[in-house]
Amino acid sequence: MKKFTVLTVFAMLSFLSVSWAGQHTGEQNMLDVGISFSNSYGNTITNSAGTYYNFWGYTFYENKVYQPQYWGVFPLYFFGTQVGVTVKVTNKGPRAKSKVRIKTDAFVLNTDGSNGVSLVDPKTIDAEVNKGETKTIDASFVAEYREGADSGLDRFVVKVLHMNEGGGAGNEEPALIMSKEGVFCPPEYKK
Repeated sequence: MKKFTVLTVFAMLSFLSVSWAGQHTGEQNMLDVGISFSNSYGNTITNSAGTYYNFWGYTFYENKVYQPQYWGVFPLYFFGTQVGVTVKVTNKGPRAKSKVRIKTDAFVLNTDGSNGVSLVDPKTIDAEVNKGETKTIDASFVAEYREGADSGLDRFVVKVLHMNEGGGAGNEEPALIMSKEGVFCPPEYKK
């Protein structure tokens, strides 16, 4: 019996603004950050009944139920292929220039909503965005299987920070302005 593993990605329509911000939370209104995914092979649907993987005219079911905020339709990718991810950062002002550091990462999403195994090495991209400008950042990655990765949804996280890293007890990421997430998934396909 051959086993194939697929990977799904969903840029949530109402991206979750997670309250992981450092001391720069007031600047969240000055920036707009969006995540979008491209070049999928199909889609995955999650709901109260489980998870359904749809690609090449086939549908496969897995009895894995997530928290309701992770129910929806997700673009589907295969492990070992590139997941096209674009991060757009818009400077809405009032600052003439905004210098930001974008950090991306991906994790297995446990059914309780917590992070599991890391699926990629974190990536850091620095950008300077003028007032009224939108910068498009390629955050694509190849989704390789890692030990401990389980079938089901995964999380793609984008953190927007100032260039000054700083840090210390109780405020590990003082430069953090905001965090956004998209969700992706590696189910098993058995033939």
